[in-house]
Amino acid sequence: MEESCLINKSCVPCQGGTPPLDQSTVEKLLSELGGSWQINPAGHVYKQFKFKDFMGPVGFVNKIAEIAEREGHHPDLSVAWGLCAVEIWTHKINGLTESDFILAAKIEAAFAGEKAEQVY
Repeated sequence: MEESCLINKSCVPCQGGTPPLDQSTVEKLLSELGGSWQINPAGHVYKQFKFKDFMGPVGFVNKIAEIAEREGHHPDLSVAWGLCAVEIWTHKINGLTESDFILAAKIEAAFAGEKAEQVY
């Protein structure tokens, strides 16, 4: 992943009434994540991270939890053997804000820091 300016920003709490990002902004921010993230059918930022065992994704979830607490923005996480799925959106507006992409960029950076032997 190219160094994104998104990881240098902080998530901003949504006050409600904030309009969701328009499609062109979503596409621009998605491209800043390096192409491995996608918008799922629900319209949320989504990625599956693959590992070669069960403890890899469990440990990664703990790293994500620390980031989420620091940022005050919390993704939905799913763990299975060899897999951690991350789904992010701003619940308060049921849409996407820049904070969703900031959180994704920080999660991506944390994944890049994982030991190579833990990841497929």
